[in-house]
Parts: sequence; structure tokens; C-alpha cells
Amino acid sequence: MSTKYPFPVKLDMLGEGIHSLQGFLKSTYNDQKEKLSECVDIFKEGLSEAINVTTSCVNTVMLPINNFIKDLGQMEEEFRQEHLRNEEQYIYLEGQMVPRNDVMTRPMEENY
Repeated sequence: MSTKYPFPVKLDMLGEGIHSLQGFLKSTYNDQKEKLSECVDIFKEGLSEAINVTTSCVNTVMLPINNFIKDLGQMEEEFRQEHLRNEEQYIYLEGQMVPRNDVMTRPMEENY
């Protein structure tokens, strides 16, 4: 069964319609591509800014913590050195513990 059109189709008008449709589709595609490109750029800038702000905040928070940990380490080392400096060493001599300084001041035998 064949379809009959109620009006005669002119090929010139059909060609113009196709060209105008192609032009519309092409311009719509290009517009959407530009909008998408702008959206991606805005997203990248926002993400980059968020990362920079986060890095800044982490650095701001971590600096005092790092200094505190360094101070604790330095204090611990100073306490250890002071403890070693003040710690008196004992030597077991003649059945009793004698301070090292007392042993060093006693007369000693000389063996030749």
C-alpha cells in the first residue's frame, strides 16, 4: 500500500529544511560543548581551591602539634642527659656497694 502525500513535496524546500536542521543541531551541539567545558573548568578550579584551603588548614593545625612533639622530644633528651649526669655509679667492693667517686679516691695497689 502506498502513501500519498496531500501536497507535492518540493526537493528544494526539503534540502533547505535539512540544512537548517543540521545548522540548528550543530549550533546546539557547540553551545552545549562550550557550557560543558565551562562547567568542567569551574569544577576543576573549585576542587583546586578546596584542596589548597584544606592543605592550608592541615598545615595550620599540624605546625603546633609538630612543635609540641619536638619540644617533648627535646625535653626528654634533656631529662635523660641530666639523669645520667646526676646518676651516681656504684661499684660492689668488699661486700658492699660503694660510690664510684669513693673508690677512685682510695689508695690502689700498683703491680709492676
